[in-house]
Amino acid sequence: MRHRRPKRPLLRAVRLAVCVLAVPAIALSLTMIGGTVASSSATETSGHDSLTTTTVTLTNSALANCPVTGLLPNGNQTNCTFTTSYAGPSAAYLAVNVLVETQAGAGGTALYNPSDGTHDLNLTITSTNPTVTYTLPTTATTCPGTAPSGSTCYELDNELTGTTAVTSAAVAFTVSVGLPATSTTGYQGGAAQIILTTHAAQSGNNPLSCTATATAGSPCTASGTFKWS
Repeated sequence: MRHRRPKRPLLRAVRLAVCVLAVPAIALSLTMIGGTVASSSATETSGHDSLTTTTVTLTNSALANCPVTGLLPNGNQTNCTFTTSYAGPSAAYLAVNVLVETQAGAGGTALYNPSDGTHDLNLTITSTNPTVTYTLPTTATTCPGTAPSGSTCYELDNELTGTTAVTSAAVAFTVSVGLPATSTTGYQGGAAQIILTTHAAQSGNNPLSCTATATAGSPCTASGTFKWS
């Protein structure tokens, strides 16, 4: 009997742009863009050399609390929220890719700067159902061709929203940004784009297996027979 591996497509979900304006007091302007995409997957009927195609769908809610302006270096956080819903019908693992594109302004220092956590953009990404705090990328990677000129990029892919396959789910994401009161003039005029990409991998004939212990909010690098795509 010949087995065929199911296809597991990706979905581009959300883009959050953060920029610091060139004014005496640092201010941020945030914009989020969401989308809806239907994708197909395939499952094999056990005991038969045949393929049954189904449809899986990820959708995004309207984005709330964005854009935001006038964010100051005062330690306060401003939130942008959206919900990604998975409607099945096949059981699937859900994950999110986190990409930060950041640029320096007149001050000379990129706004998102993991090596300077005391002064740079304070970013947190969380979700509910279940409650998860996601790992932030700290290692510079190659930027996509769409990144603004002069960008430095940081990316972590396949961060699990949970470790159990679901047939339906509504995961509410919150992207929280702020500037600490200790932020320095080196960050003046800097900018960052926070891009989230949610996706689903069908679990049938594809048991979850990661190179490290599977943990919600952490990257799952596929190992063994498990595949994200």
